[in-house]
Amino acid sequence: MTTHHARPEEGQLTDHDAVALLAEVVAIPSVSGSEQKLAERLRDFAAGYGAESYLDDAGNVHALVGHGTRTVMLLSHLDTVPGEVPFEHGENLIRGRGAVDAKGPLTAMLVAALTSRHLGIRIHWVGVVEEETLWSRGAEHVRTTVPVPDAVIVGEPSGASSVTIGYKGMVELEARCDVPRTHTATPGPKASEILVRALARLFDTYGTRGNDHFKDVGMVVRDGRFEPFSSVCSLVFRTPPGTMAEGLRRDVSAVLGEAVDVSAVYEVPAVMVARSSVCVRALSRAIVLEGLRPNHKLKTGTSDMNTLSRTWNVPMATYGPGDCHQDHTDNEHILIQEYLDGMHILRTALSELDRTLPEAAS
Repeated sequence: MTTHHARPEEGQLTDHDAVALLAEVVAIPSVSGSEQKLAERLRDFAAGYGAESYLDDAGNVHALVGHGTRTVMLLSHLDTVPGEVPFEHGENLIRGRGAVDAKGPLTAMLVAALTSRHLGIRIHWVGVVEEETLWSRGAEHVRTTVPVPDAVIVGEPSGASSVTIGYKGMVELEARCDVPRTHTATPGPKASEILVRALARLFDTYGTRGNDHFKDVGMVVRDGRFEPFSSVCSLVFRTPPGTMAEGLRRDVSAVLGEAVDVSAVYEVPAVMVARSSVCVRALSRAIVLEGLRPNHKLKTGTSDMNTLSRTWNVPMATYGPGDCHQDHTDNEHILIQEYLDGMHILRTALSELDRTLPEAAS
């Protein structure tokens, strides 16, 4: 682990500086697994503005700002999905892969942290790797190696005036069918036929339509290999609160039938936080103070709030500038004013948390 020690501030961060940083961050490619260049740049940038910054063993970048007995973590992700979106820094927007998901929230959080050192709280900003993969390796590393903070705000695009208070969980299952090898012209169903017919029955029960509502289960099929004698695919379910992974596996196995073996691969539970949470209240209050009207969202995907909440029983919320409908699209972009609004709201929310976050019990 290489630590860059804090040094005196080299001037104050202005809105102009914040926009220039976002443009630079969006212009640096950081597909999952290739985040090092961006992590190193943000480490150096944070150090230049007085933070203690370092990369951990997983490749996550950390910046520590301020002092106090209470710690607020701001955590977002460095990585993006694949796919080229031509970079553009226009008068009103910044376009490029990751501009919304989640480099806008990531950068807004860093600027908010670096400009809040005067508060009576310790701010721990983290940019994590591989959130866009099924395993969320970066956040898992943070969850298991970093002391539990007193509050967490996760950075994902909610829109500058919205706070996300819930995410579905995820269950990944593997469906496999094997049959004895014969000549392909031999009568009798092949593994590929059996599995495809079984999946058709499964789609009658589950499907992407399940993502229309937070309370329903949605499913996608991915990474399939359909061969005559051995066929396999992954089934990824988005699950509402209360859905148990083993119960879902048994239900899926019953639908697919005895010829298909169903095994568990990975699961992360759904998460919902109360609107009375100190983080939700701080963000909502900040939105009002910045002249907008707050609202609360439930999302059908997952985020690192799911991962951290496995074992961290502290106040949490998810927030970040950007239109989530732009996530992963070929036209991904963020409006500059939206980004600045989100940055100002995060800074105000930190001030609210300084005022309202209780001291940890001794």
